[in-house]
Amino acid sequence: MCERAVSALSLFPATFYAPTMRAARLLCTMALVAVVAAGCGATAPPEPSQPPGEFVRNLVTELYHGQTGKAWDQLHPLHQAAVSRSRYIECERIAPLPGKARRIDIVKVVKAKTAIPGQTGKVPSTEVTFRVLLELPGFSSPELITGTAHVFNVDGRWAWVIGPNDYPAYAAGSCPGPAP
Repeated sequence: MCERAVSALSLFPATFYAPTMRAARLLCTMALVAVVAAGCGATAPPEPSQPPGEFVRNLVTELYHGQTGKAWDQLHPLHQAAVSRSRYIECERIAPLPGKARRIDIVKVVKAKTAIPGQTGKVPSTEVTFRVLLELPGFSSPELITGTAHVFNVDGRWAWVIGPNDYPAYAAGSCPGPAP
């Protein structure tokens, strides 16, 4: 940052340059102090100890077992602020995930930038692609379903978000899904 301030001064005539070098150094020092004081130089949160694929496997298992309160506890704080725990549990009990998960495999884990529903811009996340071997009512053999979850490092723990199709209903205080 200081190099940019000093090199910008080289655009001025030499008569201006010498007296302003001291001012430029003072400004650079003040700017550096301001950056440190504002926390702009803060380090990133520590990596969660649990691998992201394991987190998603556990989350999907909880959701298929109806443990929606436990799932809400791991929800991103921005989404916890948008939908209360009791509302989330109530809505998920009205329309639980269908079938029985027989196996959950993690297919791919990659770093990605993605938007958090309800927010603008993209933020760092980890994209986890998974497959669920699902026994569904009315089907003679299990079905293989592929899904993707974006998880976020929030203060050294993984957090998930409600998907973009369901989030608007939750944010409006209602349950997602077709109107009765």
